[in-house]
Amino acid sequence: MQDLVSITVDGQTWQVPKGTLLWEACKSQGIDIPIFCYHTKLGPVGACRTCLVEIEGMSKGPTTACSTPVADGMVVSTRSPVVAKAQRGIFDFLLANHPLDCPICDRGGECPLQDQSFAYGPGTSRYIEPKRHHVKPIVLGPTIALDRERCVLCWRCVRFTAEIAEDKSIILLDRGEHTVVGTFQDEPYVSNFSGNVVELCPVGALTSRKQRFNFRPWELQNRPSVCPHCAFGCNLNVSIRKNDEVIRFLSRDNPEVDDSWLCDRGRYDYEFVNSPDRVTAPMLRRGDAFVQVPWDEAFQFIAGRLATVVEESGPDTVVGVASPRLTNEDLFVFKRFMNAVVGSVQVDHFPRPQLELAGDGETALETLNSLNASISSLDEARTIVLLGADPSLREPVMELRLRKAVNKHGARLVVINSDEIPLTGKAEARLTYPAGRLADMAHSLLSSLTGGDAPEDVGNVVATYLTEGPVAIVYDDRLDGVTDKNGALVAIGDLAAALGERVSVGVLPLLDAANSLGARDLGVLPLGGWGGSAVDRLLGPDSQVRAAFVLGANLARDIPAPETDRRLEQLDLLVVNELFLTETARLADVVLPAASFAEKLGTFTNSERRIQMVRNIVPTPGVARADWEILVDLSQYTDRPLDYALPQQVWEDIRRDVPVYSSISYDTIPPQGVRPASLQRA
Repeated sequence: MQDLVSITVDGQTWQVPKGTLLWEACKSQGIDIPIFCYHTKLGPVGACRTCLVEIEGMSKGPTTACSTPVADGMVVSTRSPVVAKAQRGIFDFLLANHPLDCPICDRGGECPLQDQSFAYGPGTSRYIEPKRHHVKPIVLGPTIALDRERCVLCWRCVRFTAEIAEDKSIILLDRGEHTVVGTFQDEPYVSNFSGNVVELCPVGALTSRKQRFNFRPWELQNRPSVCPHCAFGCNLNVSIRKNDEVIRFLSRDNPEVDDSWLCDRGRYDYEFVNSPDRVTAPMLRRGDAFVQVPWDEAFQFIAGRLATVVEESGPDTVVGVASPRLTNEDLFVFKRFMNAVVGSVQVDHFPRPQLELAGDGETALETLNSLNASISSLDEARTIVLLGADPSLREPVMELRLRKAVNKHGARLVVINSDEIPLTGKAEARLTYPAGRLADMAHSLLSSLTGGDAPEDVGNVVATYLTEGPVAIVYDDRLDGVTDKNGALVAIGDLAAALGERVSVGVLPLLDAANSLGARDLGVLPLGGWGGSAVDRLLGPDSQVRAAFVLGANLARDIPAPETDRRLEQLDLLVVNELFLTETARLADVVLPAASFAEKLGTFTNSERRIQMVRNIVPTPGVARADWEILVDLSQYTDRPLDYALPQQVWEDIRRDVPVYSSISYDTIPPQGVRPASLQRA
């Protein structure tokens, strides 16, 4: 239980946890204190001095609220004449050289300096001297531009790169009145996380080169959603203009997942939503070209060709492959369409690991699934083991969570990899293995743990770091470059299980796509489970497949081989649901326009099995529809129609079919998502 202390601020008395910073305590009660340098996710620094307050008994004068912990009996004034005079003076200093760029500044309209100058500033300046000028803008790197004239030296960008990303890319140059923000020897600022400094900047000093001068903030509305680019499930706000144009992605703080950060891929890869190259209507192949046709004509063509294939060769000559970027609702209806409407069990998702996973590997996956941990549990781990995994490449914000666990919560990081990775420098211990030999390393760890023979360095790591829990294991589910993928997965599963008999263990996989775990939970796999592969059945040299439905997966690009194109071209029917005319779509008989994640209501399941909602924020281009809607409408042209009308109806069937999701209804999914009740303590 937290120790509480009693404080009085502006005549109000309440209790707050001991150690809380005074600024945070006041904020919790709706008491406004101006601030620039302080940020909840960064350490206090007291650089801007705007948060001055008067504390009874302190003879030194006004004190910074952002760096002062509360104390029992503390009496504070945030509006006294002394405080007001000090704040006016601070704002006078801040504005002394600040240019009147508000009419053109990207921050104009959502700038704290504007708002707080009106509320706390002097109204008129005492300074009549010419303002200081700098080159405008200074290009810091491929994504960021700097207007030094606007900088108020809050240090937020410097502290982010030093404390959070730990690349120390942005620094303070020179001293005294000559202090400016920049990079060491003007080196380019290149980082996975550069966009965060734009959002952290409280004025318009740091701006996005991609978005600079493209909009005015008052034109935009922010709508909540989830990043579609990896399985980590970062929360974001989608800024839209005129209700139909996606302008930018901003972070949306979810302490359980992203801790308010976004990687640059998640922040800047949004233009596909409004791309003029989107497929906007059904397209039917006529000779060597596509022509746009109405939905009913496309559906009649597909239904007729499908009926012929099924009648002549049977339903199992029809294969369905879906992308794990689709929502749970899309994937569930896709599976039901293939099973109940077509009558085929040849359904799969792609990309996914181990296209020929053997029985032991499937058991290992079940073991690892049963140990699935929450992302926030990394903060509680005594030891974190990165086993053949590099989060900076796959799930970049995971890297920031790991750095936080080490820096703020004292976790010990063990990096086990064949190569140097960005997190190697944070590791207390490191083990290396020859490229592709992850299975051998996992077996050595298991052998040492269970009392068998193992190399000395492996034994030392096990004895030092794996005998006290909680232990978190982060492994790369894709197992790229691993010679014996099945053996590696089995060894990782056995290691986690054996470790779990001794200490508390949690497992987090790095997955292929935003909804890879959802695809697995929904069983979007062939009848043989992980042991088979509908993709191999479709593309194999002796394939008997005559028709295929491909939803969002780009097989012709991701399996680059002449045989892939040739096999897809030979099909009697290839139907592709897509956003664009991809390499696979260009080989199709019919291309159906699909909705993007920002144009439909649905759910994703992230790597910790958190169910989060995406929403129809903007309208679809042309007559595009959600994938599940397309399949339901297509089924009406067969003798086994599906009867879903709303995504909520699809979810209710998911709850009945997938026990782990049974506790979750649409009405109970909060803005930050929810993990199944059976996992919430893990």
